[in-house]
Amino acid sequence: MHWVLGQDDPSHFAITYAQQFFELASKFNAKSWLISARDKKGLIQDQNFRVEFRSLQHQFRGSIAYFAGQFWSGLRLIYSVILFKADILIVTQDRTFWFLLGILPLFGIRVIPTIHCTLWPKHKQPSAVQRIIQRLNSWFFRYGCEEICVISDDIKDQITKITKGRSRPIRTFAPTYRKDALENVKIQNYDPETETETETFQILFAGRVEVSKGIYLLLDVAKRFISVRPNSVFNICGTGSQVEKLKAAALAAGIEKQFIVQGHCKRDKLHKMYETSHVVVVPTTKDFIEGFNKVVAEGVIMGRPIVTSSVCPALSVVRDAAIEVTPDDVDDYFNAILELATNTELYQQKQENAMILRDQFFSYSQSWQAQVEDVIQNIE
Repeated sequence: MHWVLGQDDPSHFAITYAQQFFELASKFNAKSWLISARDKKGLIQDQNFRVEFRSLQHQFRGSIAYFAGQFWSGLRLIYSVILFKADILIVTQDRTFWFLLGILPLFGIRVIPTIHCTLWPKHKQPSAVQRIIQRLNSWFFRYGCEEICVISDDIKDQITKITKGRSRPIRTFAPTYRKDALENVKIQNYDPETETETETFQILFAGRVEVSKGIYLLLDVAKRFISVRPNSVFNICGTGSQVEKLKAAALAAGIEKQFIVQGHCKRDKLHKMYETSHVVVVPTTKDFIEGFNKVVAEGVIMGRPIVTSSVCPALSVVRDAAIEVTPDDVDDYFNAILELATNTELYQQKQENAMILRDQFFSYSQSWQAQVEDVIQNIE
């Protein structure tokens, strides 16, 4: 809630979407209600701005409880929006099924969907149930909303596909960072031809420590990489359900001193991790509905080459600073990291490209706030 005081959230590098919403509401002097999902309920309110934390009603995708929870969340949201007498609903994904919100225009409420994850895993065909849901959602994207804001072209492509090219206008936004807070980043100069054998080559993973985020794939890569480059360290920064299991797996493999599960890293520590790393790896698997992955943007802002696959939509806007690998392919990840560790020209070129590409993430015009504001102004 630092943004209520006009401060950036110190736990994030990016300007959070909650903060951007608060700034947008303040700009319009609008009475606003922000509803967010958390494990514990809570309510914070002042004269014009209300923040409510609602407990999660569903935990497991694909289960009956998940679908029931989605319906319940949707009905509760519809009731709240009507009771609040809202003129506009700005809604993010995963709060409910989109098609349920199609009823709101009948009450004079304009709906602006802002979508942060793909509708289904990019490299997998939708299941029968998913196809039914997307068929229903297609009606909403054609007729039930205003313009649609998405964080990647992959999401845009999926909406275009299910609506057969007849959706409402779609515009793309990007995660946004304050340049003055990050422009003095320390660039890690690295030349494989002049580094000594004792120089440590640092590989960074940052994000949720979950199977679908590729952490065990990365462990397999590390086993091979450390065997040929003993002076290497893999730092795993983040929390999740697999932290202790991953630590145990690294210990069993005998690489616990070089495959270090750091756990949660506060902003200052994570900043240092980026600065001391040589490569940032984003190994998200094909099972995950990736939206953008801010770690890719942050790696580029920090001037680090990226290794990732097309599962991660952010690749399309940082390609020149990255090496693209085959999704879920241990050999490809291993070879890409090794190439960066041994090829001076390639490493330096990727690093130079990162410093060129970083400016796009400092652009207000591409931010969530700027895009949603433009949609609202078109409504008015």
